[in-house]
Order: sequence, then C-alpha cells, then structure tokens
Amino acid sequence: MIEMSTPAIEVTDSGRSVAIFGGTFDPIHNGHLRSAIEIKEALGVDELRLLPSHRPPLRGEPGAESRQRLAMVDAAIDGVSGLKTDGRELLRDGPSYTVDTLRDLRLELGSLVSLTVVMGSDAFNQLHRWQDWQSLFSLANVLLLHRAEHPLAANVEVTEFVEARRVVEASGLTAKTAGGFYELGLIQLPISATDIRQRLASGRSIRYLVPDIVADYIAEHGLYTQ
Repeated sequence: MIEMSTPAIEVTDSGRSVAIFGGTFDPIHNGHLRSAIEIKEALGVDELRLLPSHRPPLRGEPGAESRQRLAMVDAAIDGVSGLKTDGRELLRDGPSYTVDTLRDLRLELGSLVSLTVVMGSDAFNQLHRWQDWQSLFSLANVLLLHRAEHPLAANVEVTEFVEARRVVEASGLTAKTAGGFYELGLIQLPISATDIRQRLASGRSIRYLVPDIVADYIAEHGLYTQ
C-alpha cells in the first residue's frame, strides 16, 4: 500500500532554480527547442538543462552515438540564454536511470536549490515501471507535459501518489526544492525525431525541422542514412 502523505519538503531560500529536460534527442529538433523555451518561461527557472540520455532503459538503442547526440544539442542551443547541455548520463556504461541522475544533481546543487524534472505524458504513463520512481519526488519537483500523441493514461498508483503533491501553478514548483507536481500543456510543434530519421533514410529534406547547424552536422557525419 502506498504512503499518501505529502513529504516535508523544505522551501527553497537559495534563490536559484534549475529544471532538467531529458530525452534521447535523436536528433534534437525544433519541436524540442520550442518546448524548452516554453518550459523555461512557464516555470521561471534560472536554468533549463537539456540532458541527452545514454541508454534509455525502456526504449531501443538510439540511431546516433551518444557523443554525436550531445554535440547536436550543444550546437542547437549555443548562445541561447538560460539553456545549457548536461552530458552526465553519457558517462555511464549502463542504462540511464533518472533517479540516479537526480541524486547526482543534488550532490552538485545542494539541498536548497529548486530542482524540477520535466517528463512527457508518454514517459509519465510508464512511470510505475521506472527505477525507484517514488524517490524522484524527494529529490525534485515533477513537471508533466501533455503530448497530444500520447493521451494521459497513468497507472492508478502513480495518479494517486502525485495528486497529493500537486501545486496550483507552474511557478509554484520553483518555490519548492522538491516534491511538487504540475501538469502543463504546450503549443507543441508537430515534429517527430522518428519522422526526421525516416526522411533522412529515404533521402528527403529535413530543412526547417531542425536548426541548420544540426542539419549540417547530420550531413557531415552521414547520420541516419540507413
């Protein structure tokens, strides 16, 4: 039986807030980038880190190598204020578990920084299968992004767990170091990394789906052609 009481979470007094937006970014595209900007603005965080995953436990192997995906993210957000790349998951040999990443981040940031992890409805629907998923909320806040192609259908246990932790507005997450939950709908660009890879494999253009600098990197390294 799950414990339904809300944990005692210290209110942040550090004045600093960080959000983590993870994904395979295989490749990163304009939909990812527009979402990153909207998330940062909605939360009002000082810093939004894009965090490429190395070997997602519940997904197949990415089409590009980890270092290549990291390089594309670096290039895509170069010079964009408040957006940073975090490559820590690429240093792991095994699967990338979010709970381990958040523990590592807490060691880096300390206990008084507001930390929020962002996940889409596709990931949230599988949250009950994640490694030590309840511990995510003792380490960070959780922002759920609604995705039209993945209607919300979370496990009942997860739904009940997060309901006790819900805040009334997105900016309320930055007032907590961890433990808050909020759902956010974005105007998402209908761009798919899967579709981009398929276009490249069939020799079609990806112009305006990814930043030009990412398209140039893909062409230079011959990515996604098979």
